[in-house]
Amino acid sequence: MNVDDMADYRQQCVQCIENAIASVFNDIERMASEFERLWAKQAARDRTPSSGDLKQLRTLADDLLTQDNRWMLGTGVVLEPGVLSDCEMYCEWRHLVGEGRPAQLDLNFNRSSDSYYNYREMPWFTRPRESGDRVVEGPYIDLYGQDAYILTFARPLHMDGDFIGIAGADVDLGLFERVLVPGLLALDHEALLLNETGRVVASNTPAWLPGELAPNPGAGAVVTPLGAQHAHWMLLEHPSAAA
Repeated sequence: MNVDDMADYRQQCVQCIENAIASVFNDIERMASEFERLWAKQAARDRTPSSGDLKQLRTLADDLLTQDNRWMLGTGVVLEPGVLSDCEMYCEWRHLVGEGRPAQLDLNFNRSSDSYYNYREMPWFTRPRESGDRVVEGPYIDLYGQDAYILTFARPLHMDGDFIGIAGADVDLGLFERVLVPGLLALDHEALLLNETGRVVASNTPAWLPGELAPNPGAGAVVTPLGAQHAHWMLLEHPSAAA
C-alpha cells in the first residue's frame, strides 16, 4: 500500500471511530435534554426536584437501551449529593439484565456499609465536574453493575451555572469493538487504539488485549490524536506489519 492510500485508510479509520464516539454522546445528549426539561419544570413551580420526578427518565432510558444493534449496557443520570429534596445521593440509572431486559440499577449509598457505592470519587463523575467537559473512561471491569468490560461516557449537567451531576452511558467494549476493529484491520501496520492513559481500547492484532498498557511509541511509529470527540484517544501505528 502506498503512502497516499495508507493516509486515506487512516483517515477513514479515525472517522469511523469518531462517528462511533459521537453516536454514544448523541444518545447521552437526549438523556441530558430530557433531564433538563424535567428539572426546569419543577423549578418553574418553585420546587426542588425529588427522586420521584426523575423516574420519568426511565422511558427514554429503556428506549435507548433496547435499540437494535446497539452496544449500550446502561444509561441515566447521577446527581451531585444534596441537589434533590428527598435524598442525598441518587442515581436514576437503567441497565440491561437477563435477556436484554431494562431494569433499575440498585446501588448502596449507606456510608457505613462495606458495599457503599461512592460515585463522588469516580473519574467519570469527578472529571466532568472539574473540567466541564465530556469524558470517556475505561476500559475497566464494572463490578457494581454488569460485571463486564466497559467504557463509561459522561457529560456534565449544569443548571443556573451550577454542577448538579452527569448524564452518561456504559458501553459494552466487546460490542463496541465490532465498530472499531474493522477500520483498524484495513491498516497494514500493527495498529492500537489507546485511551489517554495509554491503555488499549482495541487493536488489529491478538498481541494486544483491551486494558493492557501499551509501550511509548518508538521510532517510526505514527500517532494520530482523536481528541475532537472528548475521548482523548489516539491511534498508534507501529512500523511492524499487523499479525
